[in-house]
Amino acid sequence: MKLLHTISHAVAIAGFLMPGIALAAPAAAAVEATPAPAPPPQADGRPNVLLWLLDDVGFAQLASYGGIVDTPNIDRVVARGLRYDNYHTAPVCSASRAAILTGRMPHSVNMGGHAALPMTTPGYTGRVPAAAGTIAENLRQAGYATFAIGKWDHLPPADMASGAPLTYWPTGQGFERYYGFMAADTDQWHPNLIRDNTPIPTPSAPGYLLNVDLADQAIKMIDSRDAGPVRPFFMYYATGTAHAPHHAPKEWIERYRGKFDMGWDKLRETVLQREIARGIVPKGTKLADRPPGMPAWADLTAEQRKMYARQMEVFAAALSFADAQFGRILDELEKRGELANTVVIVTSDNGASAEGGPEGMLSESFLSAEKQPTLADNLRFYDDWGGPSTYPTYNFGWAVAGDTPFRYYKQTTYEGGQRVPLIVSWPRGFAAHGELRRQYTHVSDIAPTILDMVGVAPAAIVNNVPQSAMEGVSFRQSFTAVGDPRQARGQYSEMFGNRAFSWQGWSIVTNHRAIPWRYTAPPTFDEPWELYDLVNDPGQTTDLAAKYPNKVAQMAKMFQEQGTRYHVLPQHNFSDGFFELVRLSKAVFKARGGQWRYTGPVSMIPPVSAPPVLERSFTMTANLSLPGADVTGPVFAVGSSMGGMGLYLDRGRPLFLANSAMGESRRIEGAQSLPAGASDLTLSVVRGATRADGGADLAVTISAAGKILAQQTTNLEIPTHLDLAETFAIGRDDAAPILPGYPAGRPFGGEIGEVMFDFNK
Repeated sequence: MKLLHTISHAVAIAGFLMPGIALAAPAAAAVEATPAPAPPPQADGRPNVLLWLLDDVGFAQLASYGGIVDTPNIDRVVARGLRYDNYHTAPVCSASRAAILTGRMPHSVNMGGHAALPMTTPGYTGRVPAAAGTIAENLRQAGYATFAIGKWDHLPPADMASGAPLTYWPTGQGFERYYGFMAADTDQWHPNLIRDNTPIPTPSAPGYLLNVDLADQAIKMIDSRDAGPVRPFFMYYATGTAHAPHHAPKEWIERYRGKFDMGWDKLRETVLQREIARGIVPKGTKLADRPPGMPAWADLTAEQRKMYARQMEVFAAALSFADAQFGRILDELEKRGELANTVVIVTSDNGASAEGGPEGMLSESFLSAEKQPTLADNLRFYDDWGGPSTYPTYNFGWAVAGDTPFRYYKQTTYEGGQRVPLIVSWPRGFAAHGELRRQYTHVSDIAPTILDMVGVAPAAIVNNVPQSAMEGVSFRQSFTAVGDPRQARGQYSEMFGNRAFSWQGWSIVTNHRAIPWRYTAPPTFDEPWELYDLVNDPGQTTDLAAKYPNKVAQMAKMFQEQGTRYHVLPQHNFSDGFFELVRLSKAVFKARGGQWRYTGPVSMIPPVSAPPVLERSFTMTANLSLPGADVTGPVFAVGSSMGGMGLYLDRGRPLFLANSAMGESRRIEGAQSLPAGASDLTLSVVRGATRADGGADLAVTISAAGKILAQQTTNLEIPTHLDLAETFAIGRDDAAPILPGYPAGRPFGGEIGEVMFDFNK
């Protein structure tokens, strides 16, 4: 049970595709053969590049792809550009982000799974090789200003900690400026933020929401070029939307009230009709069957329909609100006279996410819990869903609808996991506006296409390291050529044991692990290949493997060749990464002798690098110096108001706080205040046996100067593991503080000297 609990943690932090039979021609050749674009009015004549990478947005969730979520600013880009309906990415965020930025295959750059689950084998270490320099570094060397905004999670958790080497941080990967969060997701109301290489306090302005802030920062970075010679820019704009948590202003949520009462079955039918009418999928396309465990909407109770519809209303509001902020960036470029010569690319990192499971979750922290929230649990938060007191994600039925007409969703190698929107606009660069393109394109193609458009050859050397060839190929020719999906090159896809290979409009695929909220899978990888004709059956409704065994064998051989070439093989299960985390955790614990010592305040330490206070019994001692007897502030804190633990002084009195994933809180307060001057404060937490629900009694003792100030046992179910959005700190409490009402990021009111966590006592 403990192992399964540990395994579930990695899913919580996870946040939770390749060229033809022969090697594709090097991207450099395509770049050199393409003339530079006509000079624009701004900068030095080369276009700006704005890449908006959405998160967990499925093929059918944008209005321009047949969805019913309003995204008028994405529609603006479509009207001045092209939509691709045969674009494939990786089935999970870290892999796609590494590929889109490097122009290489995910496994080639060691991102075969999620970076939160690094392993020691090539293809899966979670560290991008120095020989795979990013598009940002290529453009920076060519004179571009390079900016990264938002999510950055394709690096191992240990490298996210403040004070870790900056090699895999944005500024170590070619970006001159960075503003965002280094995690699979973050609280939109109370984010943990980094500016360049430095953690910053959580903004405290009334009504603050991260997407507004990200757009503000993007505009400031664009305008900052005015201080010197105006350079063209490359901006990687990676919002957390629409990954969990789904957060949006209440007035935006109200815009969608009742809009999804039709349910997911009717939504799928409606969207498919719109897709066919707009030529996005061919006539005769059928919907994939509902996956196992997904009920028909008509079979749900009234309470289920009410709760599930609310979940989708909030998701839609979050996506629409993010679109509105993106529109502000477009407005700024238009005001500056630069929009016509800005390459705008809008896409998603993978298909819609089913990680919310059969009920959806009021807090994503339940991914690490033994017991998932019930319908009754979620209904308690119905009115607040999407607000600051929730960290929600929706029922997996909406993910299936969001990938219409495709089968399955994120983490699988069916079309629903990897076929997503791709929109490209460049008014000064090509004349096609509002048209569709059906040729096969891949996430690794984005970087070489950008280099092709701006007339920059791939750098031979980056940071004194000779570079490997980009493995993607430019699709610039598609700007003027409609293309044929039957001409598609061969391309592998793999994710946590799921496999696929597509070629000339056909796909073979295996179903190794198709339920992302369950973390175990068979130890072998011998599932039979299924075969689908994606041109005539994009929903993968009819398996043709028995009818065309020779084609299956031919394509399986191609997969084996690419699997060897790109370090896909040997394959790994989801759980393999957890076992490696457990091994590393034990090794770190042994090397430290079960002790974590700090010499003063620290912040933004990811849970995997922090003392394991949520999992083990411990004793903490802290040397404090207080200016008076009424100091308030955190001695240490880990987690947030929706799951975590901390020790505060509250007007001088020691206060132990524990919060559950349901937002319930327990307080154990000292009987008297600490005096001004030096104090040695001790906290002892003895963890009892784990109960069936995953919780455990905590016997808490607080003492100072040899005197017990508080002694009590609490039975609150605190999550034993947190996702990467949460952090550990000494002397401050960021994001959503453990103590209600305490200002996020405000430092402790006195001085903190040595702090020791000892897990041997």
